[in-house]
Amino acid sequence: MVQPSPGPWWRRAVRWRNWPVLVKLAAVLVVPVLVAVSLGLVQVRGEIRKADAYTAVQKVIALGQRIGPLTTQLQQERTLAVQQPTRPTPAYQRQGETVDRLGAELLDQAKRTPGLSAASQAAVQDLTKLLGLLPSYRRPVLEGRDDGTDAVNSYTEVITSALNLNQSLLLQLGDQELAGPATALLDLGGALEQLRLQQALVLVGIGRGHLLDSELRMLAAAETRFQDRIANFHAVAAPQWQQQYQQVVAGVDVGTRKQLLQFALSAPAEAPATGTGKPKPVPTLNIAADEWNRTSEATATLMTRVRIGLGDEIAGTARQLQEDTSDLAGVESVLLVLTLLVAGAVGLVVGRYLLRSLSTLRRSALDVADRTLPEAVAAIRDGRADQVSIEPVPVHTSEEFGQVARAFDKVHGQAVRSAAEQASLRSNLGNIFVNLSRRSQGLVERQLRLMEQLERHEENPEQLANLFKLDHLATRMRRNNENLMVLSGLDLARRFTKPLPLGDVLRAAVSEIEHYQRAVVRSAPEVTVVGYAAGDLVRLIAELLDNATAFSRPDTQVVVDSGPGPEDSVVVRVLDHGIGMGEAELAEANSRVTAGSAVDVPVSRQMGLFVVGRLASRHGFQVRFTPREDAVGLLAEVTVPAELVVRGSRDRKFAVTEVIPVVPDAPEPVAQPEPPAPRIAPEAPAKPPAEEVSWPTAEQAAASRSTWFRSDAAHANTPEDCTEGHVPVTEQGPVQSADQVNPAEPEPVWQDPRSDTPQWPTASVDEGPPTGHTPVVLPKRVPKSGVFGDDGGRGGQRPNAAASRDPNRTRGFLASYQSGIRQGHTDQPVTHDDNERGQQKR
Repeated sequence: MVQPSPGPWWRRAVRWRNWPVLVKLAAVLVVPVLVAVSLGLVQVRGEIRKADAYTAVQKVIALGQRIGPLTTQLQQERTLAVQQPTRPTPAYQRQGETVDRLGAELLDQAKRTPGLSAASQAAVQDLTKLLGLLPSYRRPVLEGRDDGTDAVNSYTEVITSALNLNQSLLLQLGDQELAGPATALLDLGGALEQLRLQQALVLVGIGRGHLLDSELRMLAAAETRFQDRIANFHAVAAPQWQQQYQQVVAGVDVGTRKQLLQFALSAPAEAPATGTGKPKPVPTLNIAADEWNRTSEATATLMTRVRIGLGDEIAGTARQLQEDTSDLAGVESVLLVLTLLVAGAVGLVVGRYLLRSLSTLRRSALDVADRTLPEAVAAIRDGRADQVSIEPVPVHTSEEFGQVARAFDKVHGQAVRSAAEQASLRSNLGNIFVNLSRRSQGLVERQLRLMEQLERHEENPEQLANLFKLDHLATRMRRNNENLMVLSGLDLARRFTKPLPLGDVLRAAVSEIEHYQRAVVRSAPEVTVVGYAAGDLVRLIAELLDNATAFSRPDTQVVVDSGPGPEDSVVVRVLDHGIGMGEAELAEANSRVTAGSAVDVPVSRQMGLFVVGRLASRHGFQVRFTPREDAVGLLAEVTVPAELVVRGSRDRKFAVTEVIPVVPDAPEPVAQPEPPAPRIAPEAPAKPPAEEVSWPTAEQAAASRSTWFRSDAAHANTPEDCTEGHVPVTEQGPVQSADQVNPAEPEPVWQDPRSDTPQWPTASVDEGPPTGHTPVVLPKRVPKSGVFGDDGGRGGQRPNAAASRDPNRTRGFLASYQSGIRQGHTDQPVTHDDNERGQQKR
């Protein structure tokens, strides 16, 4: 898994490809959500502003509604003013007080009304000034010095100012739903003012008896404006209000007033002139004041009713608009919140689904990688391919995640099929290596038979020595074949039927390596190793010794030491003076020998490690490589568990004695092998082989070694660091001679597990001297006579000349060794118990 590189948080934040899926989903949703929220907030804010504007409109309309009663009272005061006789009446004074109170209330509310336009504020100031002049306008009327014309003009000026304020307020509304009714209300209010003005002018004429020419013009102009205002009202008012006006402003009084108005308009402006002393002329305006006032008041009342209704409708419309706008703002706010919640819920549901699907895919992939696929591969390698089943990933949708799950199922199936093919290929390769190993073993056997024939006809001791060299090469070839079998995963049939002394195991291991003359076996504890594990322990230690001699200088020794370990185990140590290993190499080597059942085929230079690991895992041996503390080199420790060790008193034939090395008279230098490049590089093929052969008992192996290991023409000089008690095997000869064998206890017999007849003859002591001599005065040997015979009474001393070797004895050793090799060959591996078969499978 690729982990994001560490760094500042902002650098990690801008790398959006590494964001978690939930964060990416949130990033995808946050842009439209932010846009929607922004637009929603703008819309809600606009509705709130409209609601606030309608609230202000309501206040303006409420202020305008106060103007109507004030103008009505001013009009009534004007009417009373033109009707005053020479002294005032209480009704006029009370009317003045009412006008003052209404004017004060209007101005006070105007001050408390926010949002008035400049025109409205100017109209308020003008009305305030004119209302302040009312007392001066009333004084002439109260004193009886006004004939009515000045009072009409003064009050008309104040009423006009109030109507201008009302017009400014209504024009401030601005809403289409309010503009039409507001204009109709202004026209109706203007028409009502013209009607009231006509009433006052006619009353002035009635009081005088006639109208002046200027008053007639004013009356005619008022009628014209009245008709214009009514026409405008019908033009802008809603149909229902037009109909209501026609229905309300109708009747006898309305008709009578119209007739009286036409009579006043048609009356002459002035009475005919008369001479001095003649009687006053008869008035030309014969209209009863009471009738005129009654009809005019009735008409004005009807029009006022329509005006009040229209004003109430405007106020109600403004209130409804304000409520609707407020409700709309609330609804939009709720919708905005619901949108956010729905978006969050959808994002959460989709995100959880995505995360759950991804988690299922990841968990299934890890389960396949860590458990299912390894178990399937193990089952296939164990021959249980029919038990392998592929469980599909539990994502059953048809979208992309389901497609990925199906694709992963295909990958899983292909991996299982590839594992089956690889297992079949490995099995075929293993069979090939087994066949090759068996063929090689057959060639080795033929070589040994040929060597036996040569021995039978050879009388020269030097040639016999050469034959023993071939014998040693054949031994190494056998070990290589066994390594091939181990790498092929097969168990060897080379088994001991009885426990084998540890010292014999160590010496047998030394006899199987190339540079055996450099190995020093120290004294071993008097313990034995169980028979079924002894052969594998020999091969394991032989691999370690081969590695130690290959990676150390030719003039140094490789010491094999052993001793008791923890919990009744036995520890075998192999110490060299080689180039050593680094920490990483040591860790890798220990890991390889620990995982001995690993199925990967190592490279050729690491084949020895794999063989050691396989052999160790088969019986529970613990192998560990550590650097030496006392010198340069490597220490390899092999711990043999207590269940594989048999303790107790044994015959002396199992005791390992320290022998003083004997320096040969004519040393022959040892060939200096070229050290290979890496560590752990025993001579063995790099590919997995097979085949298992039998292994002789320790006594047979020791007896079957030729006198080549003890001859005067021995191989290398004794290493310089060889000390007493650390004797190279090649120089010390057999540890026990044939005359030391206790006949009461039979020797361990190495035999074919499938054969009832012994495959190796039991060691016996020579019964007598040779039966004859050759022409060169050498004893004539009988084949296989005296295999473990006496050493000719050497008593541990080495002869000074090569001609002193006993060829019969030499050929007997070689023949018995070759016979054991041939008879130990088997076609199929034999395991000692089911547990070992289980280890082989692993």
